Amino acid sequence: MLTLKYFFLDFFGSLLRWPVWWYSSGLVYVVKQLVLGIQGYAKSLAVGVWIKNLFVPMFGQNDWQSRLISFGMRVFQIIARSIFVMLWSVLMMIVFLIYIILPIFAVTGLIYQIFGLLLGV
Repeated sequence: MLTLKYFFLDFFGSLLRWPVWWYSSGLVYVVKQLVLGIQGYAKSLAVGVWIKNLFVPMFGQNDWQSRLISFGMRVFQIIARSIFVMLWSVLMMIVFLIYIILPIFAVTGLIYQIFGLLLGV
């Protein structure tokens, strides 16, 4: 009997604590992971390295044509990679919004289904 008591207390206690966890500790964890994901993606694209080497000639060629081509190529790479980082950031923000909204839709659907079953609609 004591086992059942603890089982049901734990089960229903978890159900009651879940929304608090989702919007407190869980939200903080998700935000940290999303920020780490954006930082990791930006690091993998190495935009900072491209900016740092913007005026360094490619392949060690120091004539003005090579410098001009290197500069143009690096500017294009910096712009393209920055756009990819921004798109990834927007995608992560959408994931964050889905994380916030998902329980609301789940609870709304659950309530709708329960009332549909009870009322026979």
